[in-house]
Amino acid sequence: MRSRQDSGAPAPAGPGTQGVHEVQEAQLDIIAANRAGKATGLTTFTPLPRRWSPLVRAVLRLKTWSGPDKTLRRLSFIHVAHWVMVDRFPGETQRRRYSYLLFVSNFNGSWLDYIDVFSRTVPQKMALLWGSSFGFPGAMPPRPFTDYIRGNDWQLAHYFSAYPGATATEIASALRVRDKFESGLARPQELDDVQLVRVWRALLADTQRDL
Repeated sequence: MRSRQDSGAPAPAGPGTQGVHEVQEAQLDIIAANRAGKATGLTTFTPLPRRWSPLVRAVLRLKTWSGPDKTLRRLSFIHVAHWVMVDRFPGETQRRRYSYLLFVSNFNGSWLDYIDVFSRTVPQKMALLWGSSFGFPGAMPPRPFTDYIRGNDWQLAHYFSAYPGATATEIASALRVRDKFESGLARPQELDDVQLVRVWRALLADTQRDL
């Protein structure tokens, strides 16, 4: 990160002397490095004045008590979305001049579509979380917010997916089918032909949406 000359606050790196195309290519390289199969990782650090840190912490604590956001839980392509405040980094004995809001997420699908969903679905909550961060343009319209998140996205040194060929929705479906199969056909050798056919048809009926 480099310092902003107008306010002295750190901000995500901008084009500087690089050409616009070079910056865009670098950003695409970050997105490519943060991908493993169908999964993509997103990690952002956004600085904010320390005086706003207690308020953001209170918001995060309230969200922890209230549980996962119901709107975001309906978006099955999101594996996880986690925010945390950082006052100092490992090995540092003193707090930094600024606090940092760390956002970590994993998802399936397009990077742009993912950020666009946050912007359009829960803009007020995005503004509540990032509103005190330096350079935050607002959650709407989506394009400035997308550029802001992209500018703060960090390239990961290592990103691994245990099932790169499957999405979170597909994995969840497979687990439900496995559980139904194990509970319904735990001891198939103990069933006669008629019972086996009946159990098998019931299993297919129960899991047809996941097959």
